[in-house]
Amino acid sequence: MTPGAAGSSWKELRESAGKTIGQVSADLRIGHRYIAGIEEGDFGDFPERVFSTGFIRTYAKYLSQDPGPVLAEYERSIGGRDDSETAAQLRFGWVERDRERGSRRATYTIAAGAVLLVGVILAWVTLHTERRPLPPPSPPPAVALPSRPAVENAAKTGDNAAVAGASGVDNIATPALSPAPVAPTPAEPASSVAAVGGTGHLVGPFQLFLEASEQAWVMYSFDDGDPIDVTLYAGDKISIQAKKRITLKLGNAGGVAGTLNGRRLPSFGERGQVRKFAFGQ
Repeated sequence: MTPGAAGSSWKELRESAGKTIGQVSADLRIGHRYIAGIEEGDFGDFPERVFSTGFIRTYAKYLSQDPGPVLAEYERSIGGRDDSETAAQLRFGWVERDRERGSRRATYTIAAGAVLLVGVILAWVTLHTERRPLPPPSPPPAVALPSRPAVENAAKTGDNAAVAGASGVDNIATPALSPAPVAPTPAEPASSVAAVGGTGHLVGPFQLFLEASEQAWVMYSFDDGDPIDVTLYAGDKISIQAKKRITLKLGNAGGVAGTLNGRRLPSFGERGQVRKFAFGQ
């Protein structure tokens, strides 16, 4: 136990009430190690901030205690981790920027070389084209004029062909034109993701993103795992990932908005309404 841990008094209250860590864990649906970590001030193995603060507030409400001292101790404990993670991200960003600058320089060099090569080729082609002598103009072809009797015979032959063609048209029945077949329009494929209240089966994997606009109680489970109980406050956000199935129960359906696989879901319900949902098989 960390000396002077703020949660040590909570441990005394729990023991005076005759409750074990296992009983409290079953009542609150919070893991044994998280209950013990709150009492001992050991937050090294805790999940993301939104879950950890929810565990602390839920345990404080269970014991009718102020969560402020334990929350402050938790924030101090994760401050060092945030600083080290920020430094690592800065180093990684510097390396990525240097790599991008090197890539851009190589691209610019290749592009400049290509432009120079094209210019040299165009100059060479232009120079050789100007020096090549033009061929002499060819004399116009001689046109033989037909004799007068041949012209008259051709005119008579054309008149006879026109008359024969006109009489032939009268004796030929015009075939009836059948309408061209119309290809059936293919039906649009069904959407692979159905919104809340829609029809059809959802196919995993799933990523459910929840954002609270006001205080709301949330219980969820994924892939047939144990349910997790957490309280969200205005501005809190959580992301739930599953391969097969997500079950969700909201204590204030109107205070939570959801996005499933990048698609905004309709409203879960009215303010203060308790609703249950299931995504997947």
